[in-house]
Amino acid sequence: MRPKEFKDPFHGKCGVFHLASDHLESLRLFSDLDSYNYGVNTLALAAARFNVSILCYELMDSHLHSLLKGTWQDCWSFFRWVLHRLAIMLADKHGVSNVLPRDGFDVHAVLDAKQFRKEVAYILRNCYKARMCSPFSYPWCSIDVYFNPFRDVIPGTPVSSLGVMEVRKLFRTREAVPGDYLVHEGRVLNRCFVDYAYTESRIGSSLDFFDTLRLWDLESSVAISHGAAEKVTFTDAELSMRLTTMCRNEYHADSPQLLDRKSLLSLARAAAHRFGSGKTQLARLLNVSPDMLEKAL
Repeated sequence: MRPKEFKDPFHGKCGVFHLASDHLESLRLFSDLDSYNYGVNTLALAAARFNVSILCYELMDSHLHSLLKGTWQDCWSFFRWVLHRLAIMLADKHGVSNVLPRDGFDVHAVLDAKQFRKEVAYILRNCYKARMCSPFSYPWCSIDVYFNPFRDVIPGTPVSSLGVMEVRKLFRTREAVPGDYLVHEGRVLNRCFVDYAYTESRIGSSLDFFDTLRLWDLESSVAISHGAAEKVTFTDAELSMRLTTMCRNEYHADSPQLLDRKSLLSLARAAAHRFGSGKTQLARLLNVSPDMLEKAL
């Protein structure tokens, strides 16, 4: 549900909310190590800035998911600020604007423990649904801190031990950053800003957690409740490679960017038929408008 249409079932009191940004259609939100680190650090900064607890999150190349605990007003402000920071990143990296509006996200209230488990599983299984990897080996999510007796093994450098300019460069802000945050390989460790204890208490046990993650029906039921209309069959990288191969074999061009409009739409139709690709993903990879693809497909 869109923020303007959302009716707070907790009536201003603390609750749990699943907020997910819109899928970007024309470019990737996270495209390299630097942008993924920036996304994680932005969530860490937001956790310190707002009276909100991050219970679970996952960054995908075209969007992000977060499960937050707090009042609706605080969670709304939290996510708008995160999107604003990411929009600045996109502007700096690609020279674009107005592609990530502050209210460009969906929100769903989590009303009971059963739904809580489903939402956590849905968020953490995004990388698996996109055929990227197992949730347990995906680095851009909060999975490493749940029911993990080794969560404190990874060493980190305290922010308090870094110089002022080093902190500003790392977090791209002049605001104060918690000195007890630990940084490893360019990003804040999840254990510093994810409220894993609360998430574990709502899930139950490690066996419940692993069972929840492996159940296919949880993913489909949450997708239906969220009104998800498109299932991604291939990751962007996989589909991009297939599109390039099709260009060379069938259109005698090295990339889709060298095709004329007619050939480009023909390529999109063929990819949709062969690979089950949706218009949103094709529009993003082929750099065409979804409306144009809607008519072509």
